[in-house]
Amino acid sequence: MKILLLSCSTGEGHNHCALAVKEALDARGHETSFLDMLHMFGDPGPLSFDKILNRISTKAPDVFGMMYHAGAMYSATGVTSPVYMANIRHARQLNAFIRDNGYDAVVCSHLFPMETLTFLRRWERCEVKCCGILSDYTCIPFLAETDLDAYFLPHSEVRELCIQAGMPAEKLIVSGMPVAARFLAPMDKAAARAALGLPADKKIYLIMTGGIGCGDAVSLCDSILRVPDENSLLCVLPGRNEELRAAIESGYQGRGVMAVPFTDKVAVYMRAADVLLSKAGGISSSEAAVLGVPLVHTMAIPGVETLNAEFFAAHGMSYFARSTDDAARFADRLIYDTSAAARMLRAQDTCLPKDGAERIAGIICGGSC
Repeated sequence: MKILLLSCSTGEGHNHCALAVKEALDARGHETSFLDMLHMFGDPGPLSFDKILNRISTKAPDVFGMMYHAGAMYSATGVTSPVYMANIRHARQLNAFIRDNGYDAVVCSHLFPMETLTFLRRWERCEVKCCGILSDYTCIPFLAETDLDAYFLPHSEVRELCIQAGMPAEKLIVSGMPVAARFLAPMDKAAARAALGLPADKKIYLIMTGGIGCGDAVSLCDSILRVPDENSLLCVLPGRNEELRAAIESGYQGRGVMAVPFTDKVAVYMRAADVLLSKAGGISSSEAAVLGVPLVHTMAIPGVETLNAEFFAAHGMSYFARSTDDAARFADRLIYDTSAAARMLRAQDTCLPKDGAERIAGIICGGSC
């Protein structure tokens, strides 16, 4: 089969989701393409959806939260949304691209291309198989107004939420979240630290801020450092946020804190860590859980990330910190209370399937959706 995977770069998680499925499809010998739909038909300029949303997420997360809740309220009315209208601009171009390149299926890891494909299926001749992947642990606003062949969901509880939102049960497939193979590859902590040049004898707090560098990592570092410990290292991944990286590098010289430039070795850093403190992206949280690392959710962007963190905490797969002081306290508990960390790792191991990408690839190729 020839399969197009569509994402949008509003954060790295949606891309990782699509790329994990692409990896599984490639391993089966299929021909695949991965594209960001917002950038397929020319440079959208500084006012593109992804740039605007990323800016709001990093600079005004409370505004993002208000937008999310407003979207949820609007979605509940059943009235066709502005999101749908905004995403049909390039519908005919996308349809021509799919047809001219001979794709047999399109798989979307973001709401925006799902909306575009819904328009094409309703008003144009678009006869290829169209599937969506939900990359969060809730039914997101406006998902129910889309109309694809199938939707791949991370958990059975999310399926119930989608049914409550009015989505047809027969299209909702609980596959588990797709996670790249590198998060499943075996590597012990000592080997991971050696590969990264990290000290073998220190307690390592890994702080992840997502691909766009969200959250107040500086205050989080301050909270952890409030109790001095020469035997600890704070390893901060600021994503592509160079302003945050510079603040970490200049503010904590000689204090046991290091900032890591944008890296593709996140899985190795997770394996090297004693505890992970992270924003609550659906994909990054799933990656941490299938790999198996004690997890504290903090700096969650209000809205869907809050719901992701609540889901993980309710199932014992993370602690959800509402403040940086709570995050520091939870992190210390997981480092020094080995039984608490072990309980969390057991919950991670039993609650989420590890083969979501394989399941999705098999269903797409098997023709059952």
